[in-house]
Amino acid sequence: MCRICEVASSNAEYLGLLRKMVEEDKARLKTTNEFLDKLPSLSHNLYTSLKWPTKLSTPLFEARAAFAVPHKYFQQLILDGEKMGNHFAHGATRSVFFSGKRLVLLSKTVGQEAGRPFLSSFLFTHFEPNEYEVAYDGKDMKIAVDAEKPLKNLITGKVEKKKIHFNFFHQNLEGRIISKQQAMQSSYVKKTLGKRGNVRNLFASADLEGYVVSVSHFSPHPFMLRMHKEFGFDSFRHFQEHVLDYFREHLNLS
Repeated sequence: MCRICEVASSNAEYLGLLRKMVEEDKARLKTTNEFLDKLPSLSHNLYTSLKWPTKLSTPLFEARAAFAVPHKYFQQLILDGEKMGNHFAHGATRSVFFSGKRLVLLSKTVGQEAGRPFLSSFLFTHFEPNEYEVAYDGKDMKIAVDAEKPLKNLITGKVEKKKIHFNFFHQNLEGRIISKQQAMQSSYVKKTLGKRGNVRNLFASADLEGYVVSVSHFSPHPFMLRMHKEFGFDSFRHFQEHVLDYFREHLNLS
């Protein structure tokens, strides 16, 4: 077992955070069911191929977009030809981890209706080694899935075949971890992302982490960043810089 997995599976505080997350999602799912008459599309947005609710005891690494601004926080995930939401919200994640040779995806988005949080999308599924592809050139890594899987609809309880597609990238971070001030001066941010409003307000997450990553990347889940010292890293940034260590070990990359 790798060092990161050892900490994730044994640290009481981290396991407590994961338990609380699952309990919160159970409550959000209950609220989702209450809003089906008003938001009927939700009945086609929540699926799993694994037992859920479940006890989690694993690391979580989020597939985040370049600059990870609130309206484009996660890398794209497509379910049956439809783009799943990729916006930031408390309780949302688009994380992967490994269970043996299996790749596991936990993706969820959270909405608010009448001040009550609900699951607006949910996908908890696994991929066997022949269902995902990895490309790595020593600097950049891509994990790709284009697979059809039987998934249980968490609203109806029925099993449906769904096509899942994504290309998650972790690009070379050298020179790409920048300050919030540098990010605000980026021509890409000003021309593209800044059209949505005040550029300064786009990087709220940087106030927590202290930096912005300007390329597509995997990031330790906030629970893990919060406990970076327990995972063996001096700072948030130090942990971010060594994310590939986890993937190299589990995928036998060199």
